Amino acid sequence: MDTLDMGQPRTPYRRRLLGRRLPVLLAAALVLALLGPFGTFADLTLAQRLAYWVGLIGLGGFAFELLTLAATRRLRERPEAWRAMLAGVTLAVAAPMTLAVALLEKSLRGKDMLHPLGLAELFVYVALVTVLVSAIPVWLELRDRGLLAAPVPAPAPPLPDDAAATPPEPAFLARLPARLGRDLLALEMEDHYVRAHTTEGSDLILMRLRDAIAELAGLDGMQVHRSHWVAAAAVAGVERKPDGKLVLVLRNGLRVPVSRSYAPAVREAGWAEKTGP
Repeated sequence: MDTLDMGQPRTPYRRRLLGRRLPVLLAAALVLALLGPFGTFADLTLAQRLAYWVGLIGLGGFAFELLTLAATRRLRERPEAWRAMLAGVTLAVAAPMTLAVALLEKSLRGKDMLHPLGLAELFVYVALVTVLVSAIPVWLELRDRGLLAAPVPAPAPPLPDDAAATPPEPAFLARLPARLGRDLLALEMEDHYVRAHTTEGSDLILMRLRDAIAELAGLDGMQVHRSHWVAAAAVAGVERKPDGKLVLVLRNGLRVPVSRSYAPAVREAGWAEKTGP
């Protein structure tokens, strides 16, 4: 993964928020409500504890999202700063949350902590809870952005002369998650993302289709539609629709439409002569 791609999420924001972070925050609020730390178990009913912790965790999560989104705009070209930024955001959220907890404690349980010593003590507890609750969302965000440290491989031994002549692997393949392997079948455009299909599955990569195709130089394949690119080795057969349009059937069963403007190139490559499965 090159420097410009590092730090860019591979999963759309809405999916990261609704499918990952919100469930983690809700689970944390539920656990805290059941355990009732910091005296809330003795002083509050279960319903009150649920409202107490869901409200605080929700407010803290909202502040975390706002600060993270604001920092994202400043760190587009500085992926190496993401780890420090997320750590700073986690601590920055603890400051306003300390004041919010102090006000809530005074109104709900009559505890006056709105003085320097009380706020300092409360900040330690709030920071601890913030770090614990944020640990999994922060880890998921770093993993999605490809920023978790990987072992540094040992230097490769010098290649023999015949191996040195082997063409390098297309740059795009290095963007594929390890779980997808390197047997690329097709690319499919989805909004601002490219969905890469391999024999092991598919995943979204944040880049334009034309840029992805440019990085596939040296790999036998072609664009067959304004939203699709297909590897030559992936084509298992061809279907013809009643209107004469072609549909490529890939080895994994995926069907890819061929637009009329690309049909001549597909026929010239001999793909149209392949028999469907």
